[in-house]
Amino acid sequence: MLRIEETEEETGKMVLTISEDADCSGLPAIGETVCNYDEGFLAGLLTAYTGKPYDAVEVNCWAAGDRVCRFRAEVAEGR
Repeated sequence: MLRIEETEEETGKMVLTISEDADCSGLPAIGETVCNYDEGFLAGLLTAYTGKPYDAVEVNCWAAGDRVCRFRAEVAEGR
């Protein structure tokens, strides 16, 4: 379940939350983020939708002990 928490129209920055992530919801806390695929998927989705190159980085993760996967996304500079 994807939810947009914050968005800045001028810069394109976003904070996105995935609350039911099939990759890692329910994983034990191992102290690190594990959603590398989701980072690339979200970046690709935003790039295709906006026509601008995006990067996405996971900042909270089930496997890091959080109960949600949260990502920061922004337009990639210099591409």
